[in-house]
Amino acid sequence: MIPTQPTQRASGCKPCAPWAGAAALTLGFLFGSPAAFAASPPANTVIGNQASASYSDAAGTTQVATSNLVQTTVLQVGSFTLDSVNQVTTTIVNTKSGAAGATVYAPHVLTNTGNGVDTFALAVKADAGKFSRVEVFADADGNGLPDSTTALCSATDANVCTVTPAQSVPGNNGAFRFVVAYTIPGSATGAGNFDAATITATPGTPGLYIAPNTSAADKDEVKLATDAVFNVTKAIGVPLVAAPGGGAWPAPSASGPRSSAACTATSWTAGLASNANCQYSVYTLTFSNTGGAPGKFALSDVLPAGLTYVTGSAVWSGASGTALGDGAAGDPSGIDFQVTGNTLNAVVASLSPNVTQTLSFVVLVNSTAAVGTSTTTNVARYNPANADANAPPAITAVAIGTVGSTTNPAAYTVLARFGIVVGSNPSTAATALDATPGTPNPAGQDLTTKTLAVTGGSVRFPQTVFNTGGASDAVNLSISASTFPAGTSFQFFAADSGAPLLDTNGDGVPDTGPIPAGVSLNIVTQVQLPPGTVGGAYVATVLGRSVNDNTKIDATEDRLERVIETLVDLTNTKLGTGTGSVANGDLGAGPSPLPTQVHDTGAGTGTVFTLWVKNHDVVDATYNLAASQTTGFPGTLPAGWTVKFVAFGGTCASPAISNLAVIAGGQQAVEACVTPPSSQAAVTAVKIYFKVQSTAVASTGGIASDVKTDAVTVTSTALQLGASLTPNNNGQVAPGGTVVYAHTLTNIGAQSCGAYTLTAKVPAADEAQGWTTTVYLDVNGDGQIDAGDTPVNGPLASLPARAEQKLLVRVFAPGGVNAGVSNTTTVTATFTDPAPNCGTPSATDITAVITGQIRVLKTQAADATCDGVADTAFKADSLQLKPGQCIVYQVVATNEGVVPVTNIAINDALPAYTVLSAKQPALQCEAPGIGGTTPPAFASTATAVSCGSAANTVAPGGKVTLTFAVQINP
Repeated sequence: MIPTQPTQRASGCKPCAPWAGAAALTLGFLFGSPAAFAASPPANTVIGNQASASYSDAAGTTQVATSNLVQTTVLQVGSFTLDSVNQVTTTIVNTKSGAAGATVYAPHVLTNTGNGVDTFALAVKADAGKFSRVEVFADADGNGLPDSTTALCSATDANVCTVTPAQSVPGNNGAFRFVVAYTIPGSATGAGNFDAATITATPGTPGLYIAPNTSAADKDEVKLATDAVFNVTKAIGVPLVAAPGGGAWPAPSASGPRSSAACTATSWTAGLASNANCQYSVYTLTFSNTGGAPGKFALSDVLPAGLTYVTGSAVWSGASGTALGDGAAGDPSGIDFQVTGNTLNAVVASLSPNVTQTLSFVVLVNSTAAVGTSTTTNVARYNPANADANAPPAITAVAIGTVGSTTNPAAYTVLARFGIVVGSNPSTAATALDATPGTPNPAGQDLTTKTLAVTGGSVRFPQTVFNTGGASDAVNLSISASTFPAGTSFQFFAADSGAPLLDTNGDGVPDTGPIPAGVSLNIVTQVQLPPGTVGGAYVATVLGRSVNDNTKIDATEDRLERVIETLVDLTNTKLGTGTGSVANGDLGAGPSPLPTQVHDTGAGTGTVFTLWVKNHDVVDATYNLAASQTTGFPGTLPAGWTVKFVAFGGTCASPAISNLAVIAGGQQAVEACVTPPSSQAAVTAVKIYFKVQSTAVASTGGIASDVKTDAVTVTSTALQLGASLTPNNNGQVAPGGTVVYAHTLTNIGAQSCGAYTLTAKVPAADEAQGWTTTVYLDVNGDGQIDAGDTPVNGPLASLPARAEQKLLVRVFAPGGVNAGVSNTTTVTATFTDPAPNCGTPSATDITAVITGQIRVLKTQAADATCDGVADTAFKADSLQLKPGQCIVYQVVATNEGVVPVTNIAINDALPAYTVLSAKQPALQCEAPGIGGTTPPAFASTATAVSCGSAANTVAPGGKVTLTFAVQINP
């Protein structure tokens, strides 16, 4: 059973040729579209792929055959950067200044750019060992300051500060942010360069990395100052000062959507806040003087392209609630602030030692900002020492001078806007959209109705899930409300593949898997009903919830009008008896523990049970008839026993039938002749189970069946004279072909049976069509017609007591017979001695006609260098490859039937995390000797490939081969 309340969590393709249709679309949804997986696949991702072939059989019916599944496991590859470097360097990434006794902080970030998690060892070593202490702290929020007072490592003098334990960092751009704290001794004297340190990162699994990316290092430089020394951090958050005019700031957020193109509000007004169109955030620059003297402080912040400064929103902590002037005038005393475009410059006239101040301002997240942080991350630059120390001319906001130090990067993460719709199939995103999110519309394409289901059975509701957002998204699926009986369970499946929808991201809720923006996915909601409950109507609400934005929900309703006990009911009488699963009842679903009817008969003598078949379904149905000594089907009968089904009113000598047609809501009867062997000792109530089963799916989408219990009591021992002919057979034949059935004629009595004749007859209508039969004596008993086996052309000599004769019956089907036709051949041994004799035992051989049959085999081979040539022979075995390497797939469709098929097309979809390789195999669509007016041709899109045409003919034994190469996303 699936959860009833979801929790929060984070395609299709169509070939260009019209004959390469829905099969490829189905497989794109099942295994994912490259559009949904543009990134490198995580380590241990299994890339699965399955092909299909569509064709028209001899009857003109379109058929689809699917291939086996082939899989490739993505191996882990390693790569990482430390700040901006991916190898050992002497690059100085931070220059910090401090007075004697001060501690300065240098921010760093380690990014795992590989495709799997790994641990990284971090070490910091001072070049000259002059610092009194070196410590490393986590900086998860990236504001350039320690998250806590707990150091990850601490070292003094020339000792190395080694972070313990090594830090685990997820792949695919997972990051570990940290700061290194350098404490300058209080006894330090002088000014200028004091010491430097090397930061080194080393991965924990070196075998995954390629030199020189087996280690990375860069440097921090610390200067000793006796004058003013400034340090600056940049962060998103609620300022400690009042907003302009003394009001409230917009709610700051480090992540969220971008604004819509309709937003134009870029000037401060009281009450400014994010809304459906406009998204704002608030930055604060915090600067302090850790030196020994006052100094002029200069700062410049050039905002990135994804952000726009909101004019009139800047506030200095020296004048809380007062807006800075943005231009040449209007600033409070003590600060000079100027804005030109997206460049913000500020000069504080004098910042005293041990004083911390802030500059806060509002930004608009532009509608053009890229999802992620690429256009919404920047660093501010500042002068780390007294801005007038080495100047004239005097530093002002207009002439900011050289600002050589940088803050930590401060990122606003742009999240895509998401939207989903869940409706019936067919529907559209517009017609299925809830008027009230989470509450299905009462009718139309937000309601799916099924008329009928069987208690204890299942019913399947087709639905469509739409991604109406602006980015790839998965949709969690659950049942939010239900009036179905207690014990009902719900499960979701992919509509065409039949595969259950699983939890693809580990939040415990089944989901659709990624659906690209603007694309829909067809699914099935399967309702498993508990046994013993009938009635209706019942309704359930299917709730979809965006994985990437759990506030986006939409629902659809499934309605089942009626639950009945059984779709088909098998009884001995027209009205039935009792309850099918209780005592000796047969009305309703069976079988009952006790037989409904018990017939007495002598050994070797048949007895006839009348069986009534009631079709409770809303569609006509044909039912196969079967019998067994157990409730398991297909089963067996007691040794030597036979059951023959004949038309209603018939006898044991009547022609056998194997199925019965019953109209919707109708009822028909059939007779079952049960014959114990002549050697059967007296026995009481041997149970015989009868079963009817529909030959096609019922209106509920399942197979309808029922089983009932009867019994036979044998009242006398073996006859002195008797024979049996076994078994009854079923087989298949192609038009113009033959099939051979083996039988055994056994004298089951205590005396010789005398002379006899053998016949194999087909119905008169079949004989007129050209069906023929021949009976052979199977001389060597191998079940096949050999050179020594002789045709039977006349009477045969006596069959001694307990002896047996092996027989073979060859049935020929005329060349013009249609596929799907079946023939029943009755084989009879007639003993010719005057009565009493061994009788006329018989058996039946039922032959079904088949024609064209396509078998699809898919294999794969590695192409490590992506040159379009397979490195090894093609096999169905699993592969293990790295991102950036290639797979060559080969799909072979073979006509294993006996007649030609037409219009064959092989369809395949590119699996998730792959794209078509730039270099393809030399032969992509091969069909040697194929007929028709249009030979098969290769066609491809970014997500699918195909090989076929709308007018071709494939003879028996003919083949069509599709070969193509894909590259795993690097």
